[in-house]
Order: sequence, then C-alpha cells, then structure tokens
Amino acid sequence: MNSPIKSVPERSQGKPGQDLFREVWRIERQIGGQRSPWHRVGHDGWPQQELVRFRTSRHMGFPGQDLVKGRLEDTGTGVSKAELTLDCLGLTGARGALPAHYTELVLSQLRSRSPALGDFLDLFNHRLLSLFYRSWEKTRPAVQQERDPDDVFTGILRALTGCSEDWEIYYGAALARGPRSQSQIQAVLQDLTAMEVTVCPLQGGWQGVNPEDQTRLPDRQRPQGQYARLGEALLGQRSWMADQGAGIVFHPENATQLADLLPGGRYSEAVGQLTSKMVGQMSIRWRLQADASQLPGTTLGRQGRLGSDSFISSRRATGRRVEISFKPGKDA
Repeated sequence: MNSPIKSVPERSQGKPGQDLFREVWRIERQIGGQRSPWHRVGHDGWPQQELVRFRTSRHMGFPGQDLVKGRLEDTGTGVSKAELTLDCLGLTGARGALPAHYTELVLSQLRSRSPALGDFLDLFNHRLLSLFYRSWEKTRPAVQQERDPDDVFTGILRALTGCSEDWEIYYGAALARGPRSQSQIQAVLQDLTAMEVTVCPLQGGWQGVNPEDQTRLPDRQRPQGQYARLGEALLGQRSWMADQGAGIVFHPENATQLADLLPGGRYSEAVGQLTSKMVGQMSIRWRLQADASQLPGTTLGRQGRLGSDSFISSRRATGRRVEISFKPGKDA
C-alpha cells in the first residue's frame, strides 16, 4: 500500500538554507538510482562528478553563519551542481586552522589576480569538509533510511514496535503501548487525515443469548427451571450490551477530504488498517458528517458506486449537514 504519510526524509528536510549539512543533503537527493553518473561528496569517484564542491571563505571577517555563499550550475542532464563557500572547518579565514598570515597571503595574491594558493588550499578544504559531512550523515536515521530501506535504525524500530510498514513505524509508539485511550486514537487519526475526528466510546448494541443461557420457568423436565432465580433471570432472547464497540466520526471540511476517506480514497485503507491495529477486534461504526453539497451524487452515464462513493439525495441543499455511514478500505 502506498503510504499517505510523509516519509522520514521528507519530514526532516527543513527549509532551504536552514542548515549547512541539510542543504548538502538536499542537493545530493538529485541522485536517484545507482547508475547515476554523479556521486556524493566524500565517496570514491572522480572529483568533477561530485555534485557539491566546498570552498572556504577568504576574508578575516565573521559572517555569523557557516554557509556564506552558494552557486548552482546546470549540468544539462537535469541535475544541478553546487559550489558552497563556507566559514567553518577550513584552513583559512577568521576561523581557519592555519595561522592568520596564510589567509593574508591568500588575500594578497587575490589582489594580484592570482588565486593559485587559495585554490590549492581548497583541495584540502573540500576533502576535510566532505569527510566531516560523511560523519554527519552516518548519525542521521533519515539519511540512512532514504538510501537503504533496510537500514539498521529502521530494523531496530521494527523490532521494538512490531510493525513492518514504514507508515506504521511512524505511529510505532502509539501502536506499541498497551490499552489505547480515546484521546490517543483520536489524535492519531487527526494527524493522519488532517481533519477533525470524534471518537465515541461505549456504543451499545443487542447481543443474542444462547438457548442454554436463557431463562425458563420450571416444567417437568426442569423442576428448578433454568436461570429462574432472582438476580439470574433474563427476559427475552437478546440483551443490550453497552460496550459493543465504538463510533468514529470524521468531519471533512471540503469535498477533497471527504473523497480521501471513501473506499479507494487516499486515506481510506490506512485509516482502516491503523484503527484495526489500535482497537483490535472491537466493532467500529464509521460515520461522516459533512455538508450535503459535498457528497458526490449519482449521474447517469458516469462511473459511480452506490453505497461507496456515490449517494442519492432528493436535493443538494447547501449548508445542510448530513451524517452518513461508510466503511474504509482499498475498494468497495
């Protein structure tokens, strides 16, 4: 099943330019398959095939951020290379490892239009920063999961939660706990569907009573009767049980959210499977409360499944709230 939940890498990207290493990771995500002619920084390969090139700042000021400047270059293959100028972990600059007179010498040569020394030192700067970035990505589960679906961290989460699918692992903490509360189930479903959800516990229902458990008056075969004493007698063949299940009501705000819940919708299968894992064998009554104008009607000549994703109504009154029952799933 295609997960309707954002993957860990998608949730971990952050905003562009927010973090140096995240920016490098964002650029390297252009490498799709294993046969790409480009490779990541710090790995074995030709330097001209690396997507990112590091340089250090060549001045004595303090810019206040690690990433000073970035320049993108279109390669003509749908992939953009980047040259990043940094002010951290370099050999020259205000925070460089070499003495300050090396930076002054680089600046002096630049004034003479000779970048030879700066370019030579950038060979070491690039390798140093590349290895530092590789040490960063080894400790980031999101990066490892994107490159290898069977990474070590994901395997640990699967063992702890007992989940196999990635979208289940995201809610692993909720699924691994003992009895789930009403608020917990409601919070998980609201996070999944991005709409208001109401969980109604203790939904009553009729439960049939087996003949051997029904009350019978005394007769020749049963002089004492059957469950005919005070406190044991039961009138009828069925009994009302107050805990026959629960009700879950969704409140979509528009027609798109409503369609996402109906069978075959974006969240329909995930809602059913996730709820089943949280409540077990409990009977669930699924309902939708929406505006009548949002319900997809039935039209001759168009495909539609009555009772699944199409409804017959006497009129489509705007503003009238209606409640309908449905059953989530992959298809009707």
